[in-house]
Amino acid sequence: MSHPEPTSATNPDTTALAGPLAEYAAAMAKVRQLVDAGLVTPEALGFQPPVADAGPAATLVPGERITIADLATKTLDGLKGGTKRTYRSYIRFLAEGWPLDVPPEEKVYPGLGDKWADEVLPSHLEEALRHIESRALDSAATRAANREAAGREVRTSTASGAKYNAVGAWRRMFKVAVKDRHLAKAFDPSQEIAKPKRSDGTRMAFERFQLDDVWAVATGTGDDPVLDEHVLETILIAGARQEGILNLTLGGLDHVECTIRLDEKFGKVVHQPVPDWFVAKLHAFAVGRGATRPGDAVFRYHPGGRRFDYLFEDRIQARLPWADKEQVTGHTVRHHAITVVEREFSHAVSVAFARHEPEGVNGRYTVARPKEVAAAVVALYGGDHPWLHREPRPRTD
Repeated sequence: MSHPEPTSATNPDTTALAGPLAEYAAAMAKVRQLVDAGLVTPEALGFQPPVADAGPAATLVPGERITIADLATKTLDGLKGGTKRTYRSYIRFLAEGWPLDVPPEEKVYPGLGDKWADEVLPSHLEEALRHIESRALDSAATRAANREAAGREVRTSTASGAKYNAVGAWRRMFKVAVKDRHLAKAFDPSQEIAKPKRSDGTRMAFERFQLDDVWAVATGTGDDPVLDEHVLETILIAGARQEGILNLTLGGLDHVECTIRLDEKFGKVVHQPVPDWFVAKLHAFAVGRGATRPGDAVFRYHPGGRRFDYLFEDRIQARLPWADKEQVTGHTVRHHAITVVEREFSHAVSVAFARHEPEGVNGRYTVARPKEVAAAVVALYGGDHPWLHREPRPRTD
């Protein structure tokens, strides 16, 4: 037997609701007519329009938003030493535009200071990089004209070094933004622009006569040849960068472990093994120049810190035509020192000596030990080292 269809007789609730529903429908129709006619607003009836999202989605900015100007200040406050000197101009360039010290309407590049970090796109950074290239080429042209006027050798520039440093500086900025939750890692625009390769492949080790020439000029000319002798030796024996020499202090000379403390790129600190006689020589030099406390500098420079320019550009390049042609700098001497270690020992030992990061899987599995570096510098420069007779005692600073 089939079930009966529901009717008002079998479902009394339908009859009870029919009246109120009909009245409600009629009332809503009347309200819509009044709203359409502009006689009543939704707000007057208690309806609030949806509030627009005041900021980006949490997937884009996990924490608080930050402007590029504030991010630049925050990044620079966290940098130190040579890294700060290298990156400062590129960070300020992005935030303040270029030239720096002109009114906004006169800037060639306006900068991104007012933008939120989460608003910056890879295309914005690519545009900034084009202006970096232009600025570098203009500066190179000025330097070339000055050198030509002085009868010096001139080299063309591709601005690759400036672009390399600019990308490095901006990646450091956005790394700070990601770390402090001003930007989600997936939206970091600096990772979407290519970092140019540095044109470093033409450097070669010195010929014997070239090293002799450099040594003769450094130790036989200038206002402080003894200082320059120690600087040059530290580059050759320890493969030290300019920043490491500038940061070396009396407390960084370890007579027991025969190391010198090199505080160089990106705040990385390495206790570099050197022969025993060289630690003693640096200590005697520093104390002889008035160093008494652990924080006192081993090397003392003219005000303004132009000792490296004075040594390499104003004297070595100016006096040696071949050095002028190759534009020999402290980095050239460092490259020579690394190449000598590689030729006499192995690529792995030279990588460890240079404090470079191993390249590729094979590089990670063939890392040379500190004892091998110590053995190399002693074999090349004489003396002795405790690590040849026992294991190194690692330092934590």
